[in-house]
Amino acid sequence: MDKEKEVLLSVKDLVVHYETHNAVVEAVNNVSFEIRAGQTLGLVGETGAGKTTIALAIMSLLPKYTGRIIQGSIEFDGKDIAKLSAREMRSIRGRDISMIFQDPMSSLNPVLPVGEQIAELIRLHQRKSRAQAAVQARDILKKVGIQPERASDYPHQFSGGMKQRVVIAMALACNPRLIIADEPTTALDVTIQAQVLDLIRGLRDGSGTSMLLITHDLGVVAETCDSVAVIYAGEIVEYGSLEDIFDRAAHPYTQCLFATIPSLDKDVERLQPITGPAVNAADLPEGCSFCGRCPKAQERCKTFDPPHTEVAPGHIVKCVLAGGGGAE
Repeated sequence: MDKEKEVLLSVKDLVVHYETHNAVVEAVNNVSFEIRAGQTLGLVGETGAGKTTIALAIMSLLPKYTGRIIQGSIEFDGKDIAKLSAREMRSIRGRDISMIFQDPMSSLNPVLPVGEQIAELIRLHQRKSRAQAAVQARDILKKVGIQPERASDYPHQFSGGMKQRVVIAMALACNPRLIIADEPTTALDVTIQAQVLDLIRGLRDGSGTSMLLITHDLGVVAETCDSVAVIYAGEIVEYGSLEDIFDRAAHPYTQCLFATIPSLDKDVERLQPITGPAVNAADLPEGCSFCGRCPKAQERCKTFDPPHTEVAPGHIVKCVLAGGGGAE
């Protein structure tokens, strides 16, 4: 990671709960990470690990009556945006920070032409006339590989991959400094997935935009990210550069994730799945959250919640084995 570049986004000790009449779901627990200008951080973990909740907290889009930030700070360009009013956050959301949502159909208005939806965002943040915004919307569609003439088409007239391109166009409409991409290729087939990833990388590199890429696909992370945070049960269990995570994975959970991926370099008869279900965020265990599924668990793991340990410069691991140089 390039230490010379300024820190654009800094999340420190973030705790997010979903509170209902029946339970308190501890979705995010003391999460901390940084994204520097022009860099991409991959947030990796299984479904339900808390990845999307972190993104929604950054965007101030948590459910109004149930989602709540309990503690922590979210500093964007030196300002704690978690403390901003709804009106102040609206001026940042879409202009400085944009989000590519997982399901394009849920983030597009089905009764408005796609060009009008992009133009509306431009008018809101850049104060341009309708005619100017319409021209700029068509230019952005062309940039993401959609013919400008299709600006008058509705979302249902596009394929899944094309709808995702429209969502990417909306995210890029105001040249944001940070893009949060929440599993942007999950609903797409492999061929279209590769095209969309190439598009995102090209646009990011061309504009110098920083990115938080949320995914469960380590292959996507390898091609796109500069640093990686591995999250389990709402906690970051391992954090470091791309090389740290891929070449020197130290947490048993990270190692288990790699063991589930086919490799051309190793001759194995069967892949090793992670045994057992993920923990219930409404009833977290006393000790290590991964203890019940960990192949290297010790008796003390049941009651001792390990601290984050720096096993190498910038490489942080949350495991009792990390003190001896990692979970080898």
